[in-house]
Amino acid sequence: MIGALILLFSVSAQAQAPAPKAVGSVVRSKEWVIRRSPHREEEFVGEVSYRKGPSLLTSDWALFKHEPQTWKARGRVRLRHELESGDRVEVSGETADFDQKSGNGVLLGPQGVPVSYSRTPLEGEPDLGTARRLEWEGQERIRLIGDVKVWGPRLAVQGDRADYEAKDGRLAVTGGRPVVQVLQGDWTGAVQGDTVTALQRPDRLHADGKTRGWIKFKEKPGGKR
Repeated sequence: MIGALILLFSVSAQAQAPAPKAVGSVVRSKEWVIRRSPHREEEFVGEVSYRKGPSLLTSDWALFKHEPQTWKARGRVRLRHELESGDRVEVSGETADFDQKSGNGVLLGPQGVPVSYSRTPLEGEPDLGTARRLEWEGQERIRLIGDVKVWGPRLAVQGDRADYEAKDGRLAVTGGRPVVQVLQGDWTGAVQGDTVTALQRPDRLHADGKTRGWIKFKEKPGGKR
């Protein structure tokens, strides 16, 4: 279950911007403008879409600067990603900036409106979430900042910030006395503390500071837990 929680946060950085040589051939839009002076850049206007494998990125407008290899996207920015399981993950906002060299980027919603994301299984209701800002460093680190909330049939999360480390499969939720609830799986439970950490390997929750919570294990055949 913790793996599903971590996946909800991590998948948004899996779609990378196209390499410079691919610009203009894999990106589609109503208008495409190339400028060579004073610096080479490509502008895409109207119904912009970029597809790479199971990922689709769309927006109203996008600009690629060949040097320093940066992307800007504006207007109804949305990333859709289909997992091998068939589950669909979607992240949406209003503006996005991406540095192709470093792999770092940021996604923001309209003023006063949070970034939204969802994970929808092939069968069943989706898990939904919001935050004021989403940042990523390649595929290694993801940060959700500001009034982070997740709700759905499988899990619930609330805090001021969520930091994901891909290498360790670690998600730390901090600020505002964060709460993490696991609602489905071999066990269910809820933990509140100053920091709540979800670990994918092993599958567990950990809380620091003034903590409280509960956990319930499913009974195995024969009445064993």
